[in-house]
Amino acid sequence: MANRNTILLAGLLAASAAPVAAAESKPVYQWVSANEYYFILPAAQDLHIAGNGTESVKPWGFGFRAVGHETFSKTGGLQVQSIKVDNPITGKDTFYLWELLAGMQYTSPKVQGKPLRFTASGLGEFGLSDSTLYMAPMLTAGLLYTTDEFAATPTGFTFDIYYRLTDIDLDNVGGGKAGTLKPALGFKVGYIFEGFWTTKGKSKD
Repeated sequence: MANRNTILLAGLLAASAAPVAAAESKPVYQWVSANEYYFILPAAQDLHIAGNGTESVKPWGFGFRAVGHETFSKTGGLQVQSIKVDNPITGKDTFYLWELLAGMQYTSPKVQGKPLRFTASGLGEFGLSDSTLYMAPMLTAGLLYTTDEFAATPTGFTFDIYYRLTDIDLDNVGGGKAGTLKPALGFKVGYIFEGFWTTKGKSKD
């Protein structure tokens, strides 16, 4: 009789454990946004060097940015720019701009059979260069050439024109000299990879 009760108890425990195991193995999904990877093309900008007038420099760099799938969506990313200076006071030197971007983007609605879409955004650049922290607003306008019109998110090649609206005052632009990057126009090219769903972990429900 005792053996029979033991077998029944073991069967009940196994039956109750099965739904728990099934619940624990249930995947939880999270959305991974579309991401743009891009290059900042060299374009002339004015750099005012303290005590030595203005010099033309050509920053270049690269970055990545999260891209929303709605007409108006939040956007943000990281980028770095390298700027070479060759001046009698500073000598030959290079300084860098490390920047966090955050703002809003507009992407024109998708139209079947028409791969070109218009984009525009307003961004804040929150940057660090040597020991200088700075913030500068930036506006962009560009084109997205869609490579997959059935993708759930923007996907394809990008070309953007951007304009930084304010000066960036820097403590060190080479040789320990202070300087100021003046408002400037720039260009960037890149590619947006489609967003997707992925498993985050296992549900405890």
